[in-house]
Amino acid sequence: MTTEPRWLSEEEQVFWRCLLAAHRKLQRIVEDSLEASSSLSSPEYAVLVSLSEAEGRSLRLRELGAYLNWDRSRTSHQITRMARRGLVTKEKSPSDGRGVLVCLTDTGFERLQRAVPDHVETVRRVVFDHLDPEDIPAIRRFFDSVLALDEAVVDPKISVGD
Repeated sequence: MTTEPRWLSEEEQVFWRCLLAAHRKLQRIVEDSLEASSSLSSPEYAVLVSLSEAEGRSLRLRELGAYLNWDRSRTSHQITRMARRGLVTKEKSPSDGRGVLVCLTDTGFERLQRAVPDHVETVRRVVFDHLDPEDIPAIRRFFDSVLALDEAVVDPKISVGD
């Protein structure tokens, strides 16, 4: 582990801050649009999409959390709130009885179907209308490489054997 920080250059600092600001703005726009058009939050939408694409429109709670890259507590609380709203149900896993199976309800699927057209238009308007299609492969490679980082690279205090 290096003791001297590898400071960002001016150009890197500008890029980093731009990336963070763009991420926050995109999140806000998408969140506001979903709320206005369908009364769904972004996390609710993410859960509904994940379940709608899963076999049988259901996933184990642990699998759903891993897919969304959420910790167990966040996933559990989100699903409990959504179950209260009738968007999903929680059931004991039929395979082992210990796990929790999260299932998309008809109400949840209908809400998702109503939300999708406006959501897709928002994404097109705020992302793809401002992007040169030729740039997509390079940007995709960058994000794929970030997503592929393992925790030992991200946090040098974690040893590879942990």
